[in-house]
Amino acid sequence: MGIKSIAPETPKVIMGADCSTNSLGFAIFDEGKLIKWGEIKFIGRTVFHRLADAQRKIASLEEALGVDMVYFESAVYVQNKKTVILLAYAYGAIMGALIAAGARDVAETSPLVWQRAIGNPPLNATEKAAINSQYPDAKKSYLSTKYREFRKARTQAWVKERFGIDVESDNVTDAIAIGAVAAGVV
Repeated sequence: MGIKSIAPETPKVIMGADCSTNSLGFAIFDEGKLIKWGEIKFIGRTVFHRLADAQRKIASLEEALGVDMVYFESAVYVQNKKTVILLAYAYGAIMGALIAAGARDVAETSPLVWQRAIGNPPLNATEKAAINSQYPDAKKSYLSTKYREFRKARTQAWVKERFGIDVESDNVTDAIAIGAVAAGVV
């Protein structure tokens, strides 16, 4: 699945979005130029309290006004079914709030599509072996986390090289990369 607009005309103002149950990383592109980025953190003791906070915060998000299309990273299958369900709740709450705040439409892209588009393919055997050698007694789940961190670091490096900005949050760098791919400026 690639980035594909469901709007009738080509979107001019694009928001790249990286959603979770804890925050929304976003990046706004206007005619291919990155003009704003940031992260909205959600507060609450349960996921439902955090999503209520998300809706309140997004309702007043000026950046959503005038956005033609929000592109977000689609949920991927994970082993924990509860996590998948909570992510589905989060995506629905966040995307609904963005549309209510003024965004005109929403589309999704798979992680592999946007990551490959910026030159961040899945780790190859050599890269995995190098990580594995640093943690010889680590469990598979720990190594998976290290693989993920490695790819997140590559995305952060790409954002710094491409846009000349050093962003600490991987949620924001993911949103910038998603938006850049959607805007066709990779």
